[in-house]
Amino acid sequence: MPGTAVRRLAWTVLAVLAVVALAFGADAALRSYAEKRMETEIAQALPKGVTVPGLRVDVRGFSFIAQYLAGSFTQVDVDAPDIATARGSVEASLVAGDVRIDRSFSKPPVLGHLTGTLHVTEEAVNSLVALPDANAAIQLSNETVRYSSTTQVLGVPISYAAAVRPVADGDLVRLYPQSVNVTSGPVHFDVQSLLGDIFNGKPVNVCIAPYIPAGLEVDDIAVAKSQATISFHAADFSLAPATFQSHSACPAS
Repeated sequence: MPGTAVRRLAWTVLAVLAVVALAFGADAALRSYAEKRMETEIAQALPKGVTVPGLRVDVRGFSFIAQYLAGSFTQVDVDAPDIATARGSVEASLVAGDVRIDRSFSKPPVLGHLTGTLHVTEEAVNSLVALPDANAAIQLSNETVRYSSTTQVLGVPISYAAAVRPVADGDLVRLYPQSVNVTSGPVHFDVQSLLGDIFNGKPVNVCIAPYIPAGLEVDDIAVAKSQATISFHAADFSLAPATFQSHSACPAS
């Protein structure tokens, strides 16, 4: 009898372990399927000409099945190491919470709240930003963005550099003048007069609403040597293609 009881206990333990293993296996399989579907939804929602090689979506938390049945994931992480466009590429990482899904996956997910960062190199900035002339260049340094260019005044070539400090404010970027000087040419030339009101001591407001999806707001722009990190957030952000094609209008000046 004692041997029989031990064998029964062993079989019971094995059965429980088998059920647990099956549950974990099913959970992992469904999690992988959902992550791939989200990767596809994101890639398809991006504007034409934008690709995301290496895109990775991770659904956090256990159990996945319980979250799936509830129709909401607690946290989803998105890593896009190379968002490629026709003019350059950037790196992005996102953390989404309260990700509401359609259990048939026939509708795009909606992110209850989203925080993210874009990592942009100096090279990418110069590729992505349409500069007014071929000699112009942008340099990123500690907290400032430096713009260098060459122009002619009365037939005399003048090279100058102007530095500003960018501050994010929702769908505006405020550029605070820091310095402006001649780098080659008549050293006493008043280059500020060449730039008009840009360097009158007041910040220049640049509206970025037409370039970002409606509902997304920029929180911070951290500029360091040769790179910049842009932080943003959004609420109730759908991954439907229409979201990425919808933009807010700039306020009337």
